[in-house]
Amino acid sequence: MDGQPLFTDLFGVMAVITMVPVFFLWLERKTKWKIFDVLPAIIWIFLTPILLSNLGTIPGVEFSIIPRSSPIYSTFRAFAVPMFIVLMLLDIDIRQTMRVAWRGAVVLVMGSVGIVIGCVAAYGIFKSGLPEDAWSGFGALAGSWIGGTGNLAAVAEGLGTPEELIGIVVVVDNLVYLVYFPLILTCKRWAPWFNRFTGVTQEEIDARYAAGGDVQKKGHEVTFPGLLTLVAWSFAAILAANWLAGYIPEVGKVLTKGTYTILLVTTFGIGLSATPLRKVPGTEPMAMALVYIYMTMIGASADLAGMAGAQWFIAAGFMAVGIHLVITVLGAKLLRLDVSMAAVASVAGVGGAASAPVAAAYHREELVPISIMLALIGYALGNYLGVATAYLANLL
Repeated sequence: MDGQPLFTDLFGVMAVITMVPVFFLWLERKTKWKIFDVLPAIIWIFLTPILLSNLGTIPGVEFSIIPRSSPIYSTFRAFAVPMFIVLMLLDIDIRQTMRVAWRGAVVLVMGSVGIVIGCVAAYGIFKSGLPEDAWSGFGALAGSWIGGTGNLAAVAEGLGTPEELIGIVVVVDNLVYLVYFPLILTCKRWAPWFNRFTGVTQEEIDARYAAGGDVQKKGHEVTFPGLLTLVAWSFAAILAANWLAGYIPEVGKVLTKGTYTILLVTTFGIGLSATPLRKVPGTEPMAMALVYIYMTMIGASADLAGMAGAQWFIAAGFMAVGIHLVITVLGAKLLRLDVSMAAVASVAGVGGAASAPVAAAYHREELVPISIMLALIGYALGNYLGVATAYLANLL
């Protein structure tokens, strides 16, 4: 039987929930321990609240630190998830991305479709060993590998994915990534062979990377009126999405009002990125703060007893990313991309905005701004294709 949580009031729960990400982000930055290269802060931020809310299930332990269920969890998620979608997408500049790196963007899209195909195929093969509603978990996993952690959260929230299933998805996401990311870095050594395979010349490579220097960068000076403007327009987009979603007929378990709301918020976020709001600084830190608190709450809500079937999810995850890599290589061949651009197009989706610049800098410094733009395209695609993945898996 679960023990009584030490903190049950609003302020106590939120103090613990917010201090967990603050502590691990500080620890990672302060110590630079090698373990964070293998297990980044986000995985500790997710796993620690699982322990804090499940202590009472351990024999001999008569208390937990925080509850697995609290009104603040649902209240926070109701506004935070759609808000960080809008904030993430306000940075996107599709026109500039297509001007300087359209080949990379096309390969990113092809690789994203590969994630969808891989996740649906893996679900079909392994579904007999997977938990109930695993189709929604594959939708969230696809959202993460096409966009990032924010997309994982958004798709999971829209589909109503159980917390235990989200826990499995986060574990699979990170385990597969531990194998995937070193491969993305190592492939730089294969440049002579890969570039001969795709047929790209050194002159073409140099010309494409030169265009990356023309990328415009947003200012970093955050102001009070700017932050207030971002919050106001985010709530306006959420209001409009909730209102419109109520008029769209629901279809089965996947296309519900919650799903429509997330997709409409995504659409409005992309639309607002074409306005002067895109130039307002502060979007990324605000969005990431909401994402990290959300992930902490999801961890706190997870029941360890319900996290079964992880081994099949892990096998399915490796299969999905394998299919993604095959399609990415074929796309690079079709569009005559060098190994570095192909690697960045892949990691911009699977790794997201946090990993793409790291991989880009390792391959070639000129790729860094391009990698960020491609990652933002991945953010835009993640919610749509994550829901599509869940829908196709549910049909099986």
